Amino acid sequence: MAGWADLPLDLLDSISNHLDVVSLIHLSAVCTSWASAIRCRLPALPSFDPDQPIPWLFLLVEPSTSNPNHSDFTFYDLNSASSYCVPSPIPYPYISGHRWLGSNNGWLALINWHQLHLISPLTGAHLILPSFKFPDGYQGILAHYWSKDMTEWSTCMKVIPCQDPDRRSGLLVLALFWPHGLAVWKDLGNKWTWLDLEQRYQDAIVYSGKIYAVAHNFLHCWELTGSSFKEWDIRTITNRMLKPQSNYLVEFGGKLLMVCRNREWSRLSHRMSVYELDLYRRDVLWKPAESIGDHAMFLGMGYSRVASTFALYGAQGNCIYYVDDDYFHSELCLEQPFPDHDSGVHNLKKKTYE
Repeated sequence: MAGWADLPLDLLDSISNHLDVVSLIHLSAVCTSWASAIRCRLPALPSFDPDQPIPWLFLLVEPSTSNPNHSDFTFYDLNSASSYCVPSPIPYPYISGHRWLGSNNGWLALINWHQLHLISPLTGAHLILPSFKFPDGYQGILAHYWSKDMTEWSTCMKVIPCQDPDRRSGLLVLALFWPHGLAVWKDLGNKWTWLDLEQRYQDAIVYSGKIYAVAHNFLHCWELTGSSFKEWDIRTITNRMLKPQSNYLVEFGGKLLMVCRNREWSRLSHRMSVYELDLYRRDVLWKPAESIGDHAMFLGMGYSRVASTFALYGAQGNCIYYVDDDYFHSELCLEQPFPDHDSGVHNLKKKTYE
């Protein structure tokens, strides 16, 4: 009598097409032949659907208990309030001591003093991204910083992996720098393209096939045409929104939202405001968004998102969950404990903060 390992692979493929990612991981643990057939077909991480709960939160990575050269990634499933330890062939020495810069589309971005990496814990994929190089003749402020005490790696504030609008399976990566700079890389290229070296950008997103990035008082937009990027539009952000704050770009229900997080108050994110972008009007670019319904918004150092709270363990609808993402604050916390973390929950309806 044939064993489970002898199950025809085409039948296994047919079964796996109807399973979620957690069930696929369980299935791959049955035997080595199933593991080799299924693990390569897993997405980089559970695909994100804004109408479904966020599947997992990344907690930590440690040396593998079975192989010290591999890694064990621990994730927390908000649906079941359970944690999962996922063994990965990614060498632990490659990621130990790195600084985490964000995640999206299943990729985790991390950086050390020498290299920027993207890793996919489930598939074991590991990408080493090209070094950043300035355009010929550039002598701006970022070049000054890189030539002194800081490097391109220490000035990189945020890395956002995105789906390439031109190719469904393609990868596009946005990198935001301090004090100025925004660069983009596509997985078919061997170098970064600088979109801007003059503005300090706070967040960026791929929305409706274009790249949007918010600076202090402007919303910039670039159109993707093959391997090149053309500046498509620049919109001014009104003065009443120009306070000492962090701005986040979030897609929700096919619309582009901007969250303004005031940093005038010590320790507190009070106050937060949410606006909806109206690309079809020149007179009123942003209008207040009073509610996100039974959804929850998650803001932080990486890619911000909105998810349904249906079956989302412990989450409240119409709320913004935020964590401390101040660039210099996060750098300081790597070296020593810092008690003044600016994290909490903002209820949009009640206008309260917890």
